[in-house]
Amino acid sequence: MTLSRDSLEWAIEFVSDHSDGDLFPKIIEINAVKEKSDLFINAVEGKDLSLFTPKPCRRFLVPKDEISYRQATQLHPQDSLLLSALIYQFGQGIEDRRLEKDRVFSYRFLPTLSDGLYSNKKAWNEFWQKANRLASTASCILYLDIADFYNQIYHHTVENQLIASGFPNQAIKWVISLLESTTAGVSRGVPIGPHPIHLIAESTLIPIDNSLESSGFNFIRFADDILIFCNSEKEAKSNLATVASVLDKQQRLMLQRHKTKIYKPGEFRTLCAEMVEDRPIDREEARLLGIIRRYTGGNPYQTISYNSISDSDWSQFSTEVVSKIINEYLSQDDVDYIRLRWFYRRLAQVGHPGAIDVSLEKLDSLGPCLANICFYISSIQNIEPEQWKNIGSKLLQLLEADEVKENEFFRLSILSLFSRNEYINHFAHLSKIFNSSDSFARREIMLSAFQNRAIDWLREHKESFSNMDNWQRLAFVFCASAFPKDEKKYFINRFDYDGPFEEVLSKWAKSI
Repeated sequence: MTLSRDSLEWAIEFVSDHSDGDLFPKIIEINAVKEKSDLFINAVEGKDLSLFTPKPCRRFLVPKDEISYRQATQLHPQDSLLLSALIYQFGQGIEDRRLEKDRVFSYRFLPTLSDGLYSNKKAWNEFWQKANRLASTASCILYLDIADFYNQIYHHTVENQLIASGFPNQAIKWVISLLESTTAGVSRGVPIGPHPIHLIAESTLIPIDNSLESSGFNFIRFADDILIFCNSEKEAKSNLATVASVLDKQQRLMLQRHKTKIYKPGEFRTLCAEMVEDRPIDREEARLLGIIRRYTGGNPYQTISYNSISDSDWSQFSTEVVSKIINEYLSQDDVDYIRLRWFYRRLAQVGHPGAIDVSLEKLDSLGPCLANICFYISSIQNIEPEQWKNIGSKLLQLLEADEVKENEFFRLSILSLFSRNEYINHFAHLSKIFNSSDSFARREIMLSAFQNRAIDWLREHKESFSNMDNWQRLAFVFCASAFPKDEKKYFINRFDYDGPFEEVLSKWAKSI
C-alpha cells in the first residue's frame, strides 16, 4: 500500500486551507511546502509508509471552561499531511460501515476542499432537532455521555476497526505508530485536535452503535453523546444498565456520571433548545448574526471581505454593540463558553475590530475562548497600522498576566499573533525574552523576527541550530529564506534534514 498522488495533493490543499485542527495556530511552513508540492509528493508517492517514522508532536493543556482542561495535540506538519492523505484515500471504508446519517450524526466523511473531511457543518443542530422530534413520542429520554472518550480509546480497537474497514496493513501500522508516538507508547488514547482523528474515533464506536441497534434501542448519537428514547422510566433505567455493560465489555469504556441523566419530555425539549448553536443572547446578537448569514449564505466557515460589506451593515458591528453582547455572556452565573466561542467564530468571518478592547480587557474571564479570540484578532480587517501597534502593546501586557504565565497554550496563542501580523511588531521586546522562553515560544519569536525583517537578529542564532528541537528547526529554516542567497545556501547545505517535509522546506528556503 502507498499513498496516491491525488490524496497527497488533496491533503496539502486541505491542511493549507483549513489548518491541521481548530485549536492551534496554523503552521506557517505548510505554505512553503505547498509552493513546492511536487517535490513533497514525489518524495512520498509510492513509498512504503514505514519509511516515515512519526515525528514529535506538541501537547498543551487547553481550557474547556473556567475550571476544566483537556490535553490537546498538534501533530508535526509532516504527520498531519500524511494522516490527512491516508484518511482521504481510505476513509470511505469507515464511512460505509456506519449506521445511517439520521442515526449517527457526527463527522460524516465526505471530503471536499471547501468543507474539509466532513461535509455537514450543521450536524450538531440537526442532531438536537431530531432529538426534539423524537422526544414528542417518548415518555422518558436517557442522555448518556462516554467519559473522557478520546483519551480512553484502545489502540487495539482502532487497529481492529481499520482492518474491518479495509485499510491496508501498512496504513494501519503507520496509524498505530502515530498514535503511540502521541501517548508515549501507552496503547490507549488518540490525540485531541487533528481533523482526521475524528473519523478514526468514530470507527471505534461502530461496534457500540451496532450493539445498541441489535438491542432494539430507539437512539441517536453525536460523538460521545448518546440519546435513547424510552417508553417509561423503568425502561430507561434498564437501557442504562445495558449500555453501561456494552461499553465495558466492548472497550472498557465508562459513562460520565454528571452528564448521564433521565429526562421527562418537557425538560428535554428545553435542553434541545439550549443545545442549538444559533441561539443569540439578545436582539443585538440576532441582528449581527443575520447580517453574517446574508453575506455567507449560512456557511459558518466563509470569510467576508470588508469591501463586499455595505457601510450600513459594517456600522452595525460597533464596539459598543459587540462589547455589550460579550459582557452579557460573561454576566451569566454559568457562562456558556460554547456559545461564546461560536460567537467569536462568527465575528472572525466579518473581521470587525469591535471586540478587541473588551476581549483583551476581560481575558481573565475569557480564557476558555482564547484560541477563538486569537483567531478573531488575526481576521480583523480595515484598521490602521498604528492601531495594530496599540493592540501589540496590550498583548505584551497580557503575557505578563499570571494566568498567561502559568499556561503554555495561552502564551503560544498570543505570541502567534506577533508572528503573523507585521503591524503588531514590538519585536524589540520579544527579542529580550527569547533566551528565557520555552521552546515553543522561541519558535514563535523567531517567526516574528522573520515577519518584522529582523534578519540580523536571526543570523545571531545560526550557531544554535543544531541544538534546536524539531519545531524550532522548521521555523528557523523557514526564516533562513530571508538571508542573502549565498549565505542561506551555505547555511542550509551544512545540515541533513529528516524526512520529506524538512527536505522540501529547505529547498524552498534556498530557492526564494
